[in-house]
Order: sequence, then structure tokens, then C-alpha cells
Amino acid sequence: MSSFEADPFYTVRDNVNVQIEKLKTRHEKFEHLTKTTDTSTNADFKDTRKTLVKEVRAAEKDLKGLRGAVDMIEKNRAKFPQVQDAELASRRAFVTEAARKIAEVRGGLESVAVRSKMDQDEQRANAEFNANPMAKDNASFIANQQQQTRRMVEQQDASLDSLGVAVDRLHAIGKDINEEVREQSVLLDGLEQEVDEAAQKMDVVTGSLAKLLKTKDGCQVWTIVILTFILILLIALVVWS
Repeated sequence: MSSFEADPFYTVRDNVNVQIEKLKTRHEKFEHLTKTTDTSTNADFKDTRKTLVKEVRAAEKDLKGLRGAVDMIEKNRAKFPQVQDAELASRRAFVTEAARKIAEVRGGLESVAVRSKMDQDEQRANAEFNANPMAKDNASFIANQQQQTRRMVEQQDASLDSLGVAVDRLHAIGKDINEEVREQSVLLDGLEQEVDEAAQKMDVVTGSLAKLLKTKDGCQVWTIVILTFILILLIALVVWS
């Protein structure tokens, strides 16, 4: 498997592309329903609008992850040599274009034309409501129930948003910890190599001492003293480094 195939960026990118296509299709349906139905009472319009809002949020969340990945590579180029400059520029361009498309759909949900149509339908429904006393009582009950339901849904959405923020925070902390572990692993590998090299040098010195200790020659005794000093110095260097 190549490094590009193993890169999670491409999996998330493909998922974002699918989400954008779904957003485009649903937004076209939303615009059609806005123009051709009574938005104050049409259940299909309300369901489509609600679903579209959730899908926009999901796409924005995934795109946020891609943007974070691109930012991390740009800030740490030395750690990602497999991502060439041209590839990085391509990723940045994709994130920018995807953000534009998603923002376009979000803007369409609250455009002046959509808001104007919804207000007109609401005003017409209110006029009909006020003209019929019995319908007024029924509508009042229904409106009260709908308001309570909306309040519950808003509270659930707020809880989900808070949970999403907490999950994102934990994800960021996990990435920081993983990066720290990698750096510590590199340092430990370097220390282990230095210890091995020092051990080899000490083995050589120890072997020389073992041979020289068998003689009483003065020069050789001084050689033993010097080598002993070198051994102590090497041990000190290993301990202090």
C-alpha cells in the first residue's frame, strides 16, 4: 500500500465530496419546496430544512478536520517529507473550494428570498388563523406543543454541539500526546545508541586493563592509570549527557 493510499486525508476528502453532492441535491429540493409550498405548514419543507442544517454541520465538521491536517503539515514540513509542495497546495485548494460550496448551501438556507417567502407564508397562516375562532384554539394548542418540541430539539442540538466540541478537544489533546511520544521515542533511541557505543568503548578499555594488569612494568602501570582515567571520563560523559 502506498503512502498516499494509507493517508487518511483521502478517505475524509472522498467523504466530504459525497456530503457536498448530497447537500447540493437536497438544497435544490429545499429551493423547490420554498417556491412551491406553504412553508408555514408543509411538513416536507420543514423536514428538508432541518435535515439540510444537520448535514451542513456534519460536512463543516469533517472539513474542519481536513483543514487542521493541512495546517499541521504546513507548520511541520520536515515531519511530512512524503507530501510534496504541489500535493500540499492541491489539498489546500480542495479545502478552500469545499468550504465555499458548503458556505453557499448554508447561505441559501437563510437567504433574503427564503426568509421573505417564509415570512409571507407565516403572515398568511396567521391571518387565516385569526379569522377562525375554533381553528385558533386548535392551532394555539398545536403551536404550544410545537414550541415545546422545538425547545427540546434545540436543547438536544446544544448538547450535541457541546459534545462535539469536547470530542474535538480530546482529539487535539490525543494528537499532541502522540506527537510528544514520537519525539520522546526518538530521544530514547538516540540515548540507547550512545549507551551502546560507550559500552563498546568501555569493553575495549576493560580488555586492555585486563592484559596490562598482568605486568609490573612501570610504563605499563602508567598506561593503566591513563586508561583508568579515560574510563572514568567516559562513564561521566554517559551519565551527564
